[in-house]
Amino acid sequence: MLQTLRLPLALTLACAMAWLTACTKEPKTEPLGDPAAQKVLVSGTVDLAETAKAQADPLAVLFVIARNERGQIAAVKKMFPPFQYPVSYSLTEIDAMIPGTELSGKLKVTARLDKDGNANPAQPGDVLGRSDREWVELGDKDVRIVLNEPVAP
Repeated sequence: MLQTLRLPLALTLACAMAWLTACTKEPKTEPLGDPAAQKVLVSGTVDLAETAKAQADPLAVLFVIARNERGQIAAVKKMFPPFQYPVSYSLTEIDAMIPGTELSGKLKVTARLDKDGNANPAQPGDVLGRSDREWVELGDKDVRIVLNEPVAP
């Protein structure tokens, strides 16, 4: 009986030691680099329309989303309150959905003031907005977005 317990006990101890060793090592992470040195995809401001202020939750999270010409999300920036409108934003390579992807072509830029802070589709209590231009070019600056479309229940 003692013979049969030794193997599972030894295996358990070995697993515990491996776990402890893994937990004490510094995690390997790739440096993101200097954010100021990142290529800017698009930048501008997000403003909140007077007509949407009553609907806007002061604790809501702001998402700025850039979609490519195929409608796929190319980049997202998640910003946390409190906000002083207009809010400046800058989507960079760090915000790309697939890091290291070379983006090209035109982008459609939108924003969502999201009440629950989740990246799921818009829900009642959220406020949506679109850029002042239907399509923007990579590197465009001063792209203005107005949050003016409250999502109704």
